[in-house]
Amino acid sequence: MKRTQIYLDEEIYKYLKEESLKTGKTISELIREKLRKEIDQNKETLLKAIKEVAGIWSYQTDDVENFLRNLRKGERALNKKHYPMMDKEELM
Repeated sequence: MKRTQIYLDEEIYKYLKEESLKTGKTISELIREKLRKEIDQNKETLLKAIKEVAGIWSYQTDDVENFLRNLRKGERALNKKHYPMMDKEELM
């Protein structure tokens, strides 16, 4: 475990002090618990977002190099050949 020092607003300190008295935990323990909970929630949110977009472009038949080459030529390469699942309005 690493040691660090932080500055707390008076309001936060009072809250932690009250929680410490109620729970019998140290302020340090309370801070660690809150941080762990926040980190775990952020991980869950990130994993959920990744799962939602996984495979979203699985229908794409073009490779990255060809796509970029077409963009550089001034062609957007956004047509039914390259993106068969998208209609014309979505491509505009």
